[in-house]
Amino acid sequence: MKIPCEYCGQMIPETSQKCSYCGAGNRRVRRTAYGVPATIEELRAYCRHHNLPLADMRVFLGEDYRGAKAFGIYRDENTGNFVVYKNKADGTRAVRYEGSDEAYAVNELYLKIRERVAEQKRHLPPRRQGNSGRGRKVPAKGFITQTVVWGLIVIFVLAAWFTKGPSGGYYDYGGHTYYYDSSYWYEWDVYDKEWSRTQIDTELEEHADDYYQSRNWRSSYEAGDFTESPWYSEEEWEEDDWDYDWDDGDVWDSSYDDWDSDW
Repeated sequence: MKIPCEYCGQMIPETSQKCSYCGAGNRRVRRTAYGVPATIEELRAYCRHHNLPLADMRVFLGEDYRGAKAFGIYRDENTGNFVVYKNKADGTRAVRYEGSDEAYAVNELYLKIRERVAEQKRHLPPRRQGNSGRGRKVPAKGFITQTVVWGLIVIFVLAAWFTKGPSGGYYDYGGHTYYYDSSYWYEWDVYDKEWSRTQIDTELEEHADDYYQSRNWRSSYEAGDFTESPWYSEEEWEEDDWDYDWDDGDVWDSSYDDWDSDW
């Protein structure tokens, strides 16, 4: 949902902390998106519902875990504040958020969890279907029909694979930061401090996965948050059909996590 900026009147996302047009702060900022967990217990229930392997993911909900390589959230009994943290590979801690807003704290970790699962699934091999009909004879006519059906399925899958576009999100290529949405490429201008639509090199176009960073913005990027730019469209995220269920048998590969970064 978009709301008017109180200072310049331009329409901005209600989740933006400041206006992307005039830079004024948004006093009515909405910290979380609709339908996402707002409490630690709701986040725990969300993870159970989607079969997320929290132990393998090194995610600790409601716990001040002090070991290396961990993400977590807990409420400090002394201050009453909610703390969202990341423990790096060397054991040092980076605090993402500390404050009284539980919904905001939970949303920070929730977005990180979704990002990490999406990254894992980008590397998973295609799922093979089980052969429930092993040992059973199939009539010739039925066999031909099944062959035709499976042939069509293979054709459609291959067509979808070869025509699919790059993953939406941030890319690091040639010392520049790019963003791809469902239709266009954008480049961050380090001098004007803004995003602009651009054409890309063939190398980036053909090997986009090699330069992919993540779906969500990080403070370590030498670029502004694309969701704060005039180019950003809420529908791009709202209509995304991401499947975040973690399937039985899938193995979490911790090598895809950058444990040396702050977040």
